Amino acid sequence: MTQAPSSASDIQAPEIWADSPHPSFNLTLDVNTQQFKQLPAHQGSSSRLAMYEKSIRTLPLPPALWRAFQAACDRGDSSQQLGKIIKDDPVLSAATLRIANSSGFGLRTPINDVGRAVSHLGTSMVRSIVTRHSFSSTLAKGKVYDMPKLWKHGMAVSALAEIIAEFVPDCVREDASTLGLFHDIGKMSMNLFTQYQQPATLDSHQGHLLFEHAQFGCNHIDLGLLLAKHWELPSKIIEGIAFHHHPGFAAPESIPESIRPEVFAVFLADAIAIRLGFDTGHAGIVLPLAAYATLLANTSLMALMESPKIHAELARIEAIEF
Repeated sequence: MTQAPSSASDIQAPEIWADSPHPSFNLTLDVNTQQFKQLPAHQGSSSRLAMYEKSIRTLPLPPALWRAFQAACDRGDSSQQLGKIIKDDPVLSAATLRIANSSGFGLRTPINDVGRAVSHLGTSMVRSIVTRHSFSSTLAKGKVYDMPKLWKHGMAVSALAEIIAEFVPDCVREDASTLGLFHDIGKMSMNLFTQYQQPATLDSHQGHLLFEHAQFGCNHIDLGLLLAKHWELPSKIIEGIAFHHHPGFAAPESIPESIRPEVFAVFLADAIAIRLGFDTGHAGIVLPLAAYATLLANTSLMALMESPKIHAELARIEAIEF
């Protein structure tokens, strides 16, 4: 794999496509959701990015428990083995048990064992819980973006991307799930830089990337790449962060083939999550270009949104109280 980009400015500017979405991508909107015709933002200010990077480098690195848990997931360890890692952190253990026993998860008999809680919740859900626990104290409370909404959005996109991966050829569902969890981490880091924020107005025609650029001199992709590199996330996830908005404005060939299926699955999961109320504060979606239709040949975006499996997963996430 080629070296992951360190900022959005390292990505070669793609040719911007203006074709209409394929019919299979049509999605009904409601009064709370608008459709953006989103264009890529201007190249981030080099001086601003250098300043932001210097600040991000002072943030703590991921804790050893998080790294151990990710490695265990990659190995395919059992629920009991994953539970043993979580037990090393009493606060995380308590949070995992509390979520597993919450009313939205439909238990008749309380779970008192962390391993059983992992089995009941599922690896994807627990990975989201462990990640939030590991990183929440690192980032400031919501000033630009609301942190609980950001975490629930990431959890929703992670869960939905894993489901959608079944319909996207050659998509590795574990990678799609992980990318879904981290795709918007740049929005979290924006809360660190409110002193540099400039007044701006969101243009519903152009979408929120240009809005963020007007506010901060860069967008959440730029900041997400800086944060992901600092946290030493896997190179495939860093690449995915860099390209996760491309299906809305650039040809499929603009996305590296090695991550194209996962990026597309996350792009669809993001749109569905926003449409079903798991937004990050800007309840607007961008539909994928028609050129991506071959990546979703056997279903439609609307059919996915109406899937009982997706609604059940979102109900589980909605039931979580941080």
